[in-house]
Amino acid sequence: MQPYFFHPRDLETRAAHLFWYAPPDAALLASLEQVGQITPAMVVFDGDRPVLAAGSRRAEALGRLRGRTLAAVVPEAADLSPALAAAPLPLRLGLVYLASNLGRTVTDAMLAAAGRYFLAHGSPADFETLAGPYLFAPGDRRARQLARWLTLPPDLDALLASGHLPLAAAGSLADCDAATLAALAPLFAAVRWSRANLENVVSWSLEAAAMAGEAPVAVLARSGALDLPGRGLSPNDLTAGVLAAVRRMRYPATTSLEARFTVLSRELTRGSRVRLKPSQGFEADAVTVETTVRSPADLTAAAARLAAMAEHPDLPKILHLAEDDGAPA
Repeated sequence: MQPYFFHPRDLETRAAHLFWYAPPDAALLASLEQVGQITPAMVVFDGDRPVLAAGSRRAEALGRLRGRTLAAVVPEAADLSPALAAAPLPLRLGLVYLASNLGRTVTDAMLAAAGRYFLAHGSPADFETLAGPYLFAPGDRRARQLARWLTLPPDLDALLASGHLPLAAAGSLADCDAATLAALAPLFAAVRWSRANLENVVSWSLEAAAMAGEAPVAVLARSGALDLPGRGLSPNDLTAGVLAAVRRMRYPATTSLEARFTVLSRELTRGSRVRLKPSQGFEADAVTVETTVRSPADLTAAAARLAAMAEHPDLPKILHLAEDDGAPA
């Protein structure tokens, strides 16, 4: 590799291949001013034009210091592997940039940025075979997740970077058409979604739409979930509200039974420590009775309460809830 010196302002520090660009911080500026540049940048030539391949923060920082030049090395063809030397310049620049960042912690948003760049300048196979080894350890499941994510609209990358959407939910999101993603966008931006919660919202919306023979957009509109972000709810309450609204559309019979069970059990257990739980999916005419006992007196009181519940007119209703509803749970 040959050493060169360049005026920092002659080099583009925010070119597309520098896809993890970050501005220089105060510590780097102070170090360069007091100690000077210790590690050279890397530059390649596109014909006679020098192109900064790595070291953008150093180049930008030195450009702010009067009279400073940027020390850089320029790799010769013999320094590169045959595959890298034969790659088109945009791919070569991206790969050199990745190599210069080995050891850096790579976030999901950084993976998406790298993937978008390589897919813009090459094929998915190029990205997998050339860039993949720099980004993923063998067996890293994020490789498959990123492949699905890169099929999504690029404007979702900002929500990945902000933590509102998880890369792990890429498969569920990829099942949505453009209209559904657009309808869900206000919900995406409203809270930081976990993989499980987001996958439930998406799958329930798609399944409810299939059951109703409607577009998911119509089901979401009827659910009321899209109206919740403007109501000033806390993030936890908003998440719970959206999940409940979409679940009602997917499981109308079950959620109706749950609501009736809540009303009846509240009446039956009013003023006591007794709690009732329905059978799984309301499949059996039975309830589970729970109570907390800290003393013999508590047990005596609970027994009296249970005896009173046995005579309550609502007990048969709650024991035969699904039968009375006239619909399967």
